[in-house]
Amino acid sequence: MHVEGKLEYPFIVEGETQKNHLLLRLRTPANPTLTERKPIVIGLAIDKSWSMKGEKIDSVIDASCALVNWLTRHDSLSIIAYSADVQIIQPLTSLTEKISVTDRIRNIQVATSTNLSGGWLSALRTVEAANIPNAYKRVILLTDGNPTSGVKEPEALIQIAKDHLARGISTTTVGVGSDFNEAILMEIARAGGGNFYFVDNPEMASDIFFREFGDIGALYAQAIDINLELAPGIQFKELLNDIPHTMTEEIDEFQGNAFNVTRQKVNLQIGDLRADDIKSLVFKLEIDRSLKKMDGPLYQAKVTYYNLLNQMKLESVESELPLHYEKSQGKQDPDVLVEMIMADAAKGMRQITDAVKLNKLDEARAILAVLVHSIEKNKHFAPNSLGSLLSRLNSMDNKIQEKVANLSKHIFAGSSFISRGPEQIDTKDMNLHDDIFEYKTSGDIDLYKCPEMKAVVESKLSEGYRFMIFDMSDTAHIDSSAIGALIQIVGWLRKRGGEFVACNIRDSVKKVFEITRLYNHIRVEESLPEAKDILNRIIFAKQGESL
Repeated sequence: MHVEGKLEYPFIVEGETQKNHLLLRLRTPANPTLTERKPIVIGLAIDKSWSMKGEKIDSVIDASCALVNWLTRHDSLSIIAYSADVQIIQPLTSLTEKISVTDRIRNIQVATSTNLSGGWLSALRTVEAANIPNAYKRVILLTDGNPTSGVKEPEALIQIAKDHLARGISTTTVGVGSDFNEAILMEIARAGGGNFYFVDNPEMASDIFFREFGDIGALYAQAIDINLELAPGIQFKELLNDIPHTMTEEIDEFQGNAFNVTRQKVNLQIGDLRADDIKSLVFKLEIDRSLKKMDGPLYQAKVTYYNLLNQMKLESVESELPLHYEKSQGKQDPDVLVEMIMADAAKGMRQITDAVKLNKLDEARAILAVLVHSIEKNKHFAPNSLGSLLSRLNSMDNKIQEKVANLSKHIFAGSSFISRGPEQIDTKDMNLHDDIFEYKTSGDIDLYKCPEMKAVVESKLSEGYRFMIFDMSDTAHIDSSAIGALIQIVGWLRKRGGEFVACNIRDSVKKVFEITRLYNHIRVEESLPEAKDILNRIIFAKQGESL
């Protein structure tokens, strides 16, 4: 992991009280050459109440079966179905044999009411009891209604999420349809260190599980802890990001001066971070006018985390930023400005969700308009990440104007997505191009072949490629490790504004794509010329959008 810091205005002016912002940025490598990733332990808690009957339960069952097939034989899964009672569909098992697991999922039948806490707690207990060294543990809680039995108070449900996160188990929540309480599910996910999703229609269930698997399967660091120590005279005023933090102060004496000043320390727990990802934190600072020139850095930061790709080894990295003095603060750094805008957008979305919940739609649109104006004015500084954010905000504005069904659920889901960070990484410092890299796979792709394949792709990423074709004519078999690798590669390319196409897939591999529903998420063409043609069309369209 790499950690760097920079100021909104790069210089300190002696004798003046100054406002400034500090950007602290964490970067993780795309495909670090470490030992294989740690095993994943997932608990699925599926609502089988009567209101789930029909397309809802069918789509959830299909998505759950796809998830089983994406996981590797090193991963484990338990499945709980709940209504008035709690039914253990599949006790925790390693996924060395998947057909019996998917058969059990397909036998889930709807029943009566919704004992949400019973199903969730059962899944949490099962996952917690897993005696699997160095495992990453997450429960996916799915419901289409409010709890009608068991624990129903929001505060108690949120506390369950907090308590289990402290024990190393995160919770993702998935709301289906129109009858669930989006505020409760979103708060459970935030407190539980997971994600919140809204399934508006049955077809979306598979997309949600695909995105969640991509999130879990690409995890790099867990339990990230940051200790930031500011120089004397640098005052911490606010963290623009919605992240738990504490601030302490201690007296620090300047040598050679007759006065004491406060040295502040800020501690943050930012949860997990995926490989090939960026986490940006923005601190609002005030620099006291009594600050004298001194040697030493503006801040010292120590970041500790468990490396999920290195047997949960506890690792740390340090960062500091020298103090520079000039007669003026200098020009505003556009990189810091962009991150301030992103943080303000996440904060604004929380205000918008509150306004929509109270049916104050004009107020919500007014807040949106301010955010959109700020992004449009500065979009040229980071066209990929800010452009993606702008599209989401405009889509939300359209939904508010149209007063679409389940409006508050759409807004809550959008708010949750934006708070996780931009869909695309900032590519302004990368030498990206639109050439197409063609890669012909050789032989079967399994656990042992995947590192070689990913290493080739990562090498091409470093050369600026973001459009790739995999010619799979020589491959007769792929296993779930290969599926996970393909999903990760697709994610790498799309985050850079690119795309992936597989072609010349043999019948045996087509069957795997069908079983795992990869056709719904990965582009597939019959031949190499057709693959080239579709990518050229995509490239042409993107070039038109940028004009």
